[in-house]
Amino acid sequence: MTISSVNYNLQSSYGAYNQKLTQETREKLAKLGIAYNSNTTEAEGKRLIAAAKAEQNANENNLFSNNQQKNDLFERAKTLAQKLGIEVKEGTNFNSLMISIEAKLEQLINANKNNITALKELKGLSMELANIQAQSSGSSGYDNTNQALMTSLEMLAEYNKNYLNK
Repeated sequence: MTISSVNYNLQSSYGAYNQKLTQETREKLAKLGIAYNSNTTEAEGKRLIAAAKAEQNANENNLFSNNQQKNDLFERAKTLAQKLGIEVKEGTNFNSLMISIEAKLEQLINANKNNITALKELKGLSMELANIQAQSSGSSGYDNTNQALMTSLEMLAEYNKNYLNK
């Protein structure tokens, strides 16, 4: 065996040792549920761990953001309900609150068919409701219920305008 072959053997054995996963990296991969095999290198394992942690952090930030947005929308809905005279009881969920607000708005619209000032105020409240619902569903437009409510308000306003011009 020559000196050059000994150097080559040492380098290749060091390279093989350097490529194998350490016990610590294996444990981290297993803890994160990341599959690995005997061909996975230490560098690949560390990249997989870093990617998994980055994804986990992104998911946690997104979850916090979504929860904060839901809380903000619920607070806005509670404020709108209070403007309409709806008592918001402890434990009321968002969907039932929205249904109560819609029902109260329709009731007030029907009760104020001939009151233009009240209808203008109700139109503003209806638009606020539509905005909250659109944000809660993740869209920027109105859903069908609010579109029907807005159409109803517009028809009532037109009726009142024609009625008062007589």
